[in-house]
Amino acid sequence: MEKQLVTKVNQFFMTPLKEYIHKKRVRQNSLYFHYVKTKSVVENSFLFESYHAVNLTGNVYAIFKELIRQNHSGKFYWVTVDVNDPMIPFIKKMHKDTKFVKYESREYYKLLASCKFLINDTSFMPYFVKKAGQIYINTWHGTPLKTLGLDIKNASLSAHKNIQRNLLHTDLLLMPNTFTAEKLLESHQLDGIYKGDISVTGNARVDAIFGDDTVFREKYNLPKNKKIILFAPTWKKDLNETTDEDIQLLVDQVETIQKSIGDGYKVFLKAHYFIYDKFVELGYGDRIIPNWVDTNELLSCVDKLITDYSSIFFDFLPLKRPIYFYIPDKDSYDRTRGFYLPINEIPGFLSESLDEIIEKLQMDNDEYLLEHKDKIDNFLNSFCYLDDGQAAKRSVEAILEKGNERKEKTSNSDKKIILAYGGGFYNNGITNSLINLSTFIDYEKYELIILESDRMSNEKENNLKKLDPRCKVIYRFSYSFRTLRDTYNQNMFYRQGYDSKFINLKKLKEQFVFEFKRVMGNITPDIVIDFGGYNKTFTSLLAFSDSPKKIMFLHNIMLEEFNKQVKGKYKHRWNLKIIFSTYRLFDKIISVSESACEQNRHDLKRFVSDDSKFDYINNLINGKEILEKKDVYKKINDGKMILSSIDNTYRVPFEEKVNLFGIQTISALVPPNPSNINFINVARLSPEKNQKTLIKAFARLYKENKNVRLMLVGDGPLLNEITSLILEYGLTDVVTLYGFVDNPIPIVNMADCFVFSSNYEGQGIALIEGMILGKHVIGTNVSGIKSVLKDHPDSLVENSVDGLYEGMKNFIDGKLPASSFDYVQYNKETMQKFYSIVCEG
Repeated sequence: MEKQLVTKVNQFFMTPLKEYIHKKRVRQNSLYFHYVKTKSVVENSFLFESYHAVNLTGNVYAIFKELIRQNHSGKFYWVTVDVNDPMIPFIKKMHKDTKFVKYESREYYKLLASCKFLINDTSFMPYFVKKAGQIYINTWHGTPLKTLGLDIKNASLSAHKNIQRNLLHTDLLLMPNTFTAEKLLESHQLDGIYKGDISVTGNARVDAIFGDDTVFREKYNLPKNKKIILFAPTWKKDLNETTDEDIQLLVDQVETIQKSIGDGYKVFLKAHYFIYDKFVELGYGDRIIPNWVDTNELLSCVDKLITDYSSIFFDFLPLKRPIYFYIPDKDSYDRTRGFYLPINEIPGFLSESLDEIIEKLQMDNDEYLLEHKDKIDNFLNSFCYLDDGQAAKRSVEAILEKGNERKEKTSNSDKKIILAYGGGFYNNGITNSLINLSTFIDYEKYELIILESDRMSNEKENNLKKLDPRCKVIYRFSYSFRTLRDTYNQNMFYRQGYDSKFINLKKLKEQFVFEFKRVMGNITPDIVIDFGGYNKTFTSLLAFSDSPKKIMFLHNIMLEEFNKQVKGKYKHRWNLKIIFSTYRLFDKIISVSESACEQNRHDLKRFVSDDSKFDYINNLINGKEILEKKDVYKKINDGKMILSSIDNTYRVPFEEKVNLFGIQTISALVPPNPSNINFINVARLSPEKNQKTLIKAFARLYKENKNVRLMLVGDGPLLNEITSLILEYGLTDVVTLYGFVDNPIPIVNMADCFVFSSNYEGQGIALIEGMILGKHVIGTNVSGIKSVLKDHPDSLVENSVDGLYEGMKNFIDGKLPASSFDYVQYNKETMQKFYSIVCEG
């Protein structure tokens, strides 16, 4: 025993230390968090970061130049991955006191934690958190023709997470036009909840195209006696996917254009910044515009532009010079990524053939521009109406005005913001209940945000897609905010709970508050809800937050869950031990049925100071959808039986799914024989659902009546045990295991009687679904279920083999009346109670 204790103590201290030593990112995060906590904000200091510090150009560079032009007296710091960047001498010439700092160096973390103005055109890393007193300005990097964020076809639901998180921290969003502002916020699910200001200023970087091209030709060593064609294709591969052949193809295309257009022109290639080094490695450095060159200063020297769906063409448009669109993958790109605008309406000649583009290059410029005049004018009026050479000035005015504000803006809307942790979005009743809440909540009064981890599975993605589209989802990801000392403090809390004498509660709260800020940015929800109740990390994040109202939902009899064992191991004990200790930090502890509330109050009141915190709100039920789903199989093949090609058994299709590539797949099931008496149970195969007792009761019934059948719908850890029990009782031909079914409603509808055999329930949504379908129902007389069946006392049975047997026999003998359920009135009353207790009370 003493040896085990020594081992545990050793692991407690050594595991975080090993993590700190071996994981560079953990050390970097720890260092940055240390500076966040200890460094004061320095007034009138500016940190400039462009394209993840890969270059010193774009909108950020243009804003810097305007500040210098105005003789602003601030302290200026530029972030760079290359301290030998050729742009540095030019910037030094403009302002000799500007400092340059290596990206992700110790000095960088200090400045990121202390500069007053943080100016970025893309995003800071996931560890970034904006402190009180700092002002984050995001300029973004162009008007989008191609889709962004969640609008990208086939993108993972959480792929946009860090851009979304950065926008949540943003105090001032500088936009080229209203179209970009709308698409950026909507595609990142921030419409209605973004808390910063938006200034539509035009693109500051575009001012440079109106500059003196002779100056820029000299700066970038461009030919003075030749016209310039810039070939700027979008790069769609990752760096590790880019081959030498890909690079060679681009080089060959440039040479083909050059040979065709003649010596009067010089053709340059502008490729994505992360493949520039590939060109240099292969000896093609002279064919490509270097990364350090400011694209808009370059564009002032360009006579013709060849591109595809890159936003560079929006920047070039105000010069009213020819643009040619070479898009060889137009259709496939539209299918996989998608466009915001009709691709055939873009302002210039569009072709999938380079030969056709080259032919058009020979056309007289004035004639070409006249041919496309309507499209050009439409794009200029719609997207470039503020690209007039004064955008940088407007941008700086907006930045300095934001810096002079004395009062923090708390909300851009009168709506209350509700943040709910979703519980992982597994296939369970918690998920269904939250999906239904997202459907029924009044979005005229409330914004509902779901907080989730970014870890994805098919199960989770499918369930997240069922949320109401007006509901927002924000993802917590990356390492939590903590130093090594914080890690020990947090780990002790996760072992011993809130009352541990070994934890520093003040430091613990500080850590979780900063972590909440890292995740949520400028949003302080009016109400936070732990809708899951089983995850100590998310529970703690919400419990220690500064939100004014905190709600805990209990979807089960939690002490039973605490003591539940699966295959000899406690499933929830070590999480629930910590979670129970945080109940005192919540304003309300809400069970999902009256009887569950009473049981939870009795079991858990020692964890709260006032047991009046305990209350109940029933789960919501989407009855309309249930009734629509019950006959979904009839929509396929006109409801006719389909002959299986596998075993020549007739099967009834019951649901249709569409995969990511638009291919329809059909699932099918063996239908119950209507001449039999068909009982059904829909529940996870887990100890508390008690299917083993149900099978024993059914085996007894089957001995007396060979016409009975039992259908079990669900999956879970007891599958093997239940399968063995079915074999042991010789029921393989009369008990059917369907496994997990995304839409079990058609199966329930084909059954005669729904049997719920649980040892305990929070409420029992599947039972209510059976009642909505008008099925005869049987339920054990336990917490949760007895609330559902309080108006159907004949349906309640003793929780035993005898009780379940008698219930099923009563149904066969005609002693069990059919059930009914008024889901409309039920939902109305449930939402009234939700608003009263959660939102207003």
